[in-house]
Amino acid sequence: MYIQNQKFSDEETLLEQLFDFGLGEPSPQVKELMAAIDITVLNNADFQAYKATLSDEEEIMELDDDERRIALGEQLMARYQSFVVEKNQLFGIKDNDQVLLYSMDLF
Repeated sequence: MYIQNQKFSDEETLLEQLFDFGLGEPSPQVKELMAAIDITVLNNADFQAYKATLSDEEEIMELDDDERRIALGEQLMARYQSFVVEKNQLFGIKDNDQVLLYSMDLF
């Protein structure tokens, strides 16, 4: 559900936007967060054990993507008070400062 020119502060909408903007270009800050999340997921023995029980490659990829997106959403929710989508870009807002998180070229 790609939204445009809307401000929101709930995690559910953020996760939907992270899914949509996952096709776009993450900011350097988001890239750093994603690199740290990748390490955390790889070192999560319980998650890796559960993943090993799955046989469908598509299901495994979807599980990995969901786990990483949820972790990113949690970290962004902790850092920002709200979020806004403007001009094909996703921003985090804290203390009236707007920080670019993702941009997407729709052409």
